[in-house]
Amino acid sequence: MARGGKREGAGRPAGAITKRTREVAERALATGMSPLDVMLDNMRHFQQVALDAEATLEGMTADEFSEQVSPNASPEDQFKFLLAQVKKTAGFRQMAQDAARDAAPYVHPKLASVEHSGPNGGPIKLNILPEDAEL
Repeated sequence: MARGGKREGAGRPAGAITKRTREVAERALATGMSPLDVMLDNMRHFQQVALDAEATLEGMTADEFSEQVSPNASPEDQFKFLLAQVKKTAGFRQMAQDAARDAAPYVHPKLASVEHSGPNGGPIKLNILPEDAEL
């Protein structure tokens, strides 16, 4: 008769991939693009779109700007239009940032915290010698 409770070594190991997860990953890789590839492509695309939009805004003259706004627009409306263009550009940067954040764990490993200690878990003993001391 089986008894309840935790048994050492019972069950699937933590972090083990299920058959279904493995099948999904293999199908994704068989198509030639992994989710990481898509995230990195999106990151590069939105980064380039943001850079292009910034270059367009930076190189725009007052006359070119006026052509994009209706001739009867008040200075307040012109400012709102310019602000909308800047916000759109910032949105592209944010999209690139979001894609980079999603892809980062797949590209850059997390750093593990390390605790240093001396012998038997005690304090670290430092022997500091003068510069002219011989070893």
